Amino acid sequence: MKEEVFITGHRNPDSDSICAALAYAELKNKRGECNAIPIRLGELNQETKFILNYFGLEPPMYKDTIKPQVGDLSIDTAYSVSKDISLNKALNLIQNNNINSLIVVDENETLIGIVSLSNITKSYMDIWDDGILGRSKTTIDNIIEVLSAELIYKPEKIRNFENISVYAMEVGDVEETIHEGDIVIVGNRPEAQKDAIQRDISVLIITGGGKADEEALELAKKHGVNIISTEFNSYMTARLLPQSVPVSYVMTTEDLVYFHKDDYVEYVKVIMGKSRYRAYPIIDHKNRVVGSISRYHLISNRRKQLILVDHNEKNQSIPDIEVAEIKEIIDHHRVANISTTGPIYFRNEPVGSTSTIISRIYFEHGIRPSKKIAGILSAAIISDTLLFRSPTTTDTDRRMLDRMSKIAGIDIDKFAMEMFKAGTSLENKKPEDLLTSDVKLFTIEDEKVRIGQAFTMDLDNIGFIKKPLIERMEEMRKDYQEDLFVFILTDIFEERSEIIVSGKHSKAIADAFDGEVTDHSFIAPGVLSRKKQVVPRITQAISKAKSE
Repeated sequence: MKEEVFITGHRNPDSDSICAALAYAELKNKRGECNAIPIRLGELNQETKFILNYFGLEPPMYKDTIKPQVGDLSIDTAYSVSKDISLNKALNLIQNNNINSLIVVDENETLIGIVSLSNITKSYMDIWDDGILGRSKTTIDNIIEVLSAELIYKPEKIRNFENISVYAMEVGDVEETIHEGDIVIVGNRPEAQKDAIQRDISVLIITGGGKADEEALELAKKHGVNIISTEFNSYMTARLLPQSVPVSYVMTTEDLVYFHKDDYVEYVKVIMGKSRYRAYPIIDHKNRVVGSISRYHLISNRRKQLILVDHNEKNQSIPDIEVAEIKEIIDHHRVANISTTGPIYFRNEPVGSTSTIISRIYFEHGIRPSKKIAGILSAAIISDTLLFRSPTTTDTDRRMLDRMSKIAGIDIDKFAMEMFKAGTSLENKKPEDLLTSDVKLFTIEDEKVRIGQAFTMDLDNIGFIKKPLIERMEEMRKDYQEDLFVFILTDIFEERSEIIVSGKHSKAIADAFDGEVTDHSFIAPGVLSRKKQVVPRITQAISKAKSE
């Protein structure tokens, strides 16, 4: 079975983050390297939804944690049994497999109970009366199995079992001891056998390897009586019969402790700490038993495998990233503060889009992406480079977009216009939507800085939303106890941005862009790239302000 690896972009994902994860997962799977699963850490923005709908792809699965789950462990195969098997067979299974309990399932493999060694040993210590086989609905097959018996005759319709009786007296002296429906134990005594059959018993057990004669067989057919023969003597037969009781009679059915494959290991540890079972059933989403788990499984240090694309900062990744094992990083941002437990494949290139790097990797391995994947890679390159208007754009971006767009069969300019229109419309947008859709967190000079960006094709007409934006930025900054919130509204085609600042150093930041703050914002001509044009200047502005 191939190793499972999750591929994810950053929180509050943009188009490049989502498309790179989807495309790199397809590449990994095509090469057969692993079972690559693309995931996302946040909701899709308008632009990304448009891209995926346009090319007919489903968004990656959402995940908010990478903590190990039961399904990540090498769980044992479940010893599942039917509720009808005998106590004798259950005990043999437990002893032969060196386990402590068996999981009891129905015909659909659904958990219905657990029979443990203590359940069985307690049943042996209980003093059961001679009606136990009837009450427990023991089957004739269980009786034959436990006694290693030979079936001599079995009627089409089996009478309900009543009491267990031993035909030890003379014929004619059993009026008060043998009744209709009884299970009768008798030795090689033909007259006693026939007398018992004529009393309409349910089962005749002939001990000592004895047989039934022709007359007894004819009577058994007439009265509908089972006849079996066992090599055991009468004493051992009577002693073994209670072991044919089905496990359903003694199994535990209430307060069962079991786990699902998607339960987190930390939760399992807590529950196991409150119970004393040696093994616990594992069930799937349909409540079918798929395995079992014991305490020793939790010793495993196996962690989920993770590949990061379009980021390498801890605070931009999945919150509990420290419990995962990072296998690779593919990125086009500055090298930040992600740490790994060992050497990894780290590919960081100064290009305009992570999807440009993914595209190069496809061609380097001689693999042609599917038309859909080529389409989303093209869209992500267009998005991250703002159709080559961003200063982060390189010749490599242009070359990869040219090759991928031909595979995808799209007109670059026409598609870009449709995509930007779909993604930049501010109509019906709430401040909350804008301020959470494409936001990254930074720590600059020990200060917590939140920087978000949204694109528009009509920067001059944002007055209707500017005041609510500023108010919500102030609230969010205080709620998150952050020092600074910078939000960039960028007009792609006019190639300018309005930068809104909430918190410290607003004047110093405006000075860094040769701007002047008015009502918490200033215009920054030529500013399109958060990564290359905004973050470096804000870093310098904060450093300068704190040094003065």
